[in-house]
Amino acid sequence: MKPSAWFHRSLEPHHESPGLILLGAGVGLLTGLGAVLFHYLIAAIHNAAILGTYGIVQNAREHTPVSPWGVWIILVPVIGALLVTVLVRNFAPEAQGAGVSQVLRAVHADRGHMRPVIAILRPVATAITIGTGGSAGREGPAMQFGAAIGALVGYLFRVQDHRRIHLLGCGVGAGIAAVFNAPLGGWFLAMEVIVPDWRPWTVLSTLVATASASWVTQEVFGSGHLFAHADISHWNGSLMLPTFAVVGSLMALMSLGFIRLMDRVDAYSRKRLQNPYARHMSGMLLVGILLYVTSRLTSHYYLIGGSYAGISDILLHQMHWPLLLLLLLALKAIATSLTIGTGGSGGIFSPSLFMGAALGSCLGMLLEPAIGVPHLAALFALCGMAGMVAATTGALLSAPVMVVELTGNYHVLLPAMVTALTAFAVRRVFLQDSIYTLPLHREGLPVPENHYIVEEKMDDK
Repeated sequence: MKPSAWFHRSLEPHHESPGLILLGAGVGLLTGLGAVLFHYLIAAIHNAAILGTYGIVQNAREHTPVSPWGVWIILVPVIGALLVTVLVRNFAPEAQGAGVSQVLRAVHADRGHMRPVIAILRPVATAITIGTGGSAGREGPAMQFGAAIGALVGYLFRVQDHRRIHLLGCGVGAGIAAVFNAPLGGWFLAMEVIVPDWRPWTVLSTLVATASASWVTQEVFGSGHLFAHADISHWNGSLMLPTFAVVGSLMALMSLGFIRLMDRVDAYSRKRLQNPYARHMSGMLLVGILLYVTSRLTSHYYLIGGSYAGISDILLHQMHWPLLLLLLLALKAIATSLTIGTGGSGGIFSPSLFMGAALGSCLGMLLEPAIGVPHLAALFALCGMAGMVAATTGALLSAPVMVVELTGNYHVLLPAMVTALTAFAVRRVFLQDSIYTLPLHREGLPVPENHYIVEEKMDDK
């Protein structure tokens, strides 16, 4: 039976009960605790590798201070690449890449089975990648180790295959909810990407998982938003909504370029440097050079990790030069492609947010004098974030919801939705796969981008 055909069978009716709430809560609590440890591990490695200090305190919302290593900061990502490659080659091949593709493989080809060790080794690999200067997000690996926790819970309770897939979805939603403090966005993402079942107890248990994970991280780190709240109090929605469709179309084109760049870097590096150590260390040497050059130009390491502080700078309009934004956008795309495409471990979601914010802010600054609407750069940045994430990852429903949860700008949900749906639709016209499903199709695994197009895939057979 083909993987997609077996997956289609998981849509058949199965018995469900309120007991699913308890399983979902368990997965969410364990994933939330894992996210807390994950944060401290990244902080410890980051402080030691970049700053030469010891401690587990790091505020992801603030810029990393200039490293005492000077120009030798270039070699720090190379050392990280060596360690990650040793880990991946000898213990956990699944710990490489963005994380979500591996979860989709488990769902569509392995009946929801995942090795429990991934719940430990994936955070370690990603912490090394990000902590030593890699350009990647925390959310993809958090979703994968959350899914591994869900698979483990399913094994311990001897659940059926379709229910194990549901628990993987609980872990995916809990992982992104814990990292981003976005329980609703995490729930939407799990339901549209992983869980092929929208019946009441399944929906409720997945939401309980995301709420539980967010509760754990809020108890430890507080309930504040990850990014700055943008000042965008003045805009005319009825007149400007068509403008956001244009913004969405531009985000789709940028998304196409980013997906193709990631794919080409992966293919080209594997062809030219077949030794995995040489491949990843060479890629991270280039990332190290970009880090140093960026810090010299801007006094900040804008490319490290998910660039959370950089996103807040854009939303607060602390970056006033469109050419600088475009330069950072291009460098972020290149650095992320080198980090993930040559063998690193990290997420795509956060880099997509940064690129969407940069292009959106640039468009807003250019159009603000002509339209005469204040704070247009911040508004376009928020909508650009939603559009870029929706087009790149296929998270059509969760992208706009998550953007408003991340910033507290709930009144921009409508333009963010218009931008996201336009970006998703335009990208689908030119490319049927998201950045998560394209590598699987390259392997010959027919995985649909989202559940609302499963029937389309099946009818084509």
